[in-house]
Amino acid sequence: MKPVRLATLAVLLTAAAMISAAFAADWIEVGADTQAKYYVDVDSIKVDGDNVIVLKRGIFTQVLTDTLGGASATFKETIGTVEIDCARRINRVTQIDMIGENGELVWSSGPMNKRMWEDVRPNTHAETTLDLVCARLKRS
Repeated sequence: MKPVRLATLAVLLTAAAMISAAFAADWIEVGADTQAKYYVDVDSIKVDGDNVIVLKRGIFTQVLTDTLGGASATFKETIGTVEIDCARRINRVTQIDMIGENGELVWSSGPMNKRMWEDVRPNTHAETTLDLVCARLKRS
């Protein structure tokens, strides 16, 4: 196989594994807004050096359509990989997968390891996520 096809296949297999794991996960609600409810998979929490990685899911109130990578995608959920620095109270999304109405993967960003870190704003689902994840680490 050509290297590009192998890379594409690897991204799709990784995303499929994440989706499969997402349905066997322990999701806890961390917030909601007018567009979606947000959940964290507490079983997915893992430490990576000074940071913590967790899966976060958004379930939207209606089906959305967006142009991603030059193609139109219709989705009802997102599953993101979020990296958190508890000490500095910053986070970043390092992968995002769009899930269709029937649970199928409709688009994946693949790994985005160079994403910029962002401050976690007060009174947001991002802050609730950080507080929940970091508190669980302290109890371990």
